[in-house]
Amino acid sequence: MVQQWYSILSTDRKKSMITEDSQIGSRVVYPKNSIVFPTHRNSEQIAVLMRNIEPDERALGLVLDSWTKTVAAEPPWDFATPHHTPPLPPTLLIYEHDTLLKKIIRTSTLTLACDPDDEDTVWGYVCSAGDLLHFIYVKSAFRGFGIGGCLYRAAGLPDGNVTISHRTESLFVAFPGVRFLWNPYRMISHGT
Repeated sequence: MVQQWYSILSTDRKKSMITEDSQIGSRVVYPKNSIVFPTHRNSEQIAVLMRNIEPDERALGLVLDSWTKTVAAEPPWDFATPHHTPPLPPTLLIYEHDTLLKKIIRTSTLTLACDPDDEDTVWGYVCSAGDLLHFIYVKSAFRGFGIGGCLYRAAGLPDGNVTISHRTESLFVAFPGVRFLWNPYRMISHGT
């Protein structure tokens, strides 16, 4: 996995800027409400505001909706397995998974990637609990700008093997250099 290094620069808006120059290490701890310029993939140098979600924030609706719909569209047990039972109907899966996610989110860290000019405009998010990656999501219009990489680094996951509670084909495509270890039972132990 290619390591990206960032430095924090002060701006006139009294926020933090992060660029690719510093030697902080592979775990990036972004200051609260920090502005990030992701990577060389972000050729237009689009800034991203990284912030934590507020408990009663409407962005939680986006998180729950996109997460459950992704799980329904890419069920974790359906990875080209030749013999498997029929999947749950999407409406049942969405309902049950929404209930589970509300428990997981209470005990996890949820970081949002937002428009720096409007922090209510959410481009993506990451949900993690210590060394466990629950889920990472970037809206389709904002993919390819390095936002997912910023979110991944914001989660402070260990180098090498990364344990995940939700596996989707999209995750493996977005991060081909990371060895993900799927353990759905970690989701249950952290969420309930």
